[in-house]
Amino acid sequence: MTKQDEGQDFASAAMMRLAIAGLARQGISVPLQSPSGAHVPRSQKRELLDAVLTEQGPLAILSIADAARQTPPEPVAQALLRARDMGDLLDRWHRLERFSHGRHRIETLPLGEHSFQLTHHARDAGPPPSLAESLLVLGVLTILAEMIGSPDVSLVSGTGKVWRENGVWRAPTWTSKTGSVVLSASPMPRAACRSTSIPVKDPIEGLRQHLAADPVRRWTLADLASEAGASPRTLQRRLARSSVSFSRLVSDARLQVAAFHLCDANGPGLAEIGFLAGFSDQAHFTRSFKHAVGTTPSAYRADFRR
Repeated sequence: MTKQDEGQDFASAAMMRLAIAGLARQGISVPLQSPSGAHVPRSQKRELLDAVLTEQGPLAILSIADAARQTPPEPVAQALLRARDMGDLLDRWHRLERFSHGRHRIETLPLGEHSFQLTHHARDAGPPPSLAESLLVLGVLTILAEMIGSPDVSLVSGTGKVWRENGVWRAPTWTSKTGSVVLSASPMPRAACRSTSIPVKDPIEGLRQHLAADPVRRWTLADLASEAGASPRTLQRRLARSSVSFSRLVSDARLQVAAFHLCDANGPGLAEIGFLAGFSDQAHFTRSFKHAVGTTPSAYRADFRR
């Protein structure tokens, strides 16, 4: 990250846009315009949230997340909302944290298949998140869990106080920090699982396009075979006949998505593209792209802009 980008990240800008929309939805005016660019100073977001917390209380911060249902879809949000269940959602969130260079992260401890203990804390030895920052992140994860179709989502504090249940927020007791919380949901019904038919005219291209439709997902051969209506062994034989490996198919799909965004002069920044294309982190994105294309993502974008 360059010195110019220090203290900034694309996830903070998306969160700031959500915060302003969520406060407006509650009738709370703020002396700021929604950021239109890919970056926003972290200090600006923190000062806004701390002021709202002091004047309006913790319920106003948690309720910001409700605006996610009405705000225009952003690429990052769309990538998160393709999650198949809460575990998949949290996995995508962790990958987002690695790309966004944020100072804070969510630590996840599975308590069961559909229940997780979440702790929002500083990355490495950096400054801890404020109470308002933690409340906003936990609120957003809770609403996202509801939006992907998880039934009976609940958010409960470490002391057993219910913060959200049956789609309704409850005012948290004032504390200096959130500590650990528990995010739970009932199993998603089979009918809620999204499946897209894969074209059979060109089976390999159909598989590649299916992977490209959700590159952030941690695809396995068994996952793809299931959605293609075949057994893993049958799919493996089909790929072998075309001299294509499963890992190569996944890599090609990610590179296709990355190239699409890089060719857009007004598209997302490089870190956001790496996340949207499904790479594990920025180094993985740069290394894979250069190996396949022969140039770095930044040079590729510069060539197309010229």
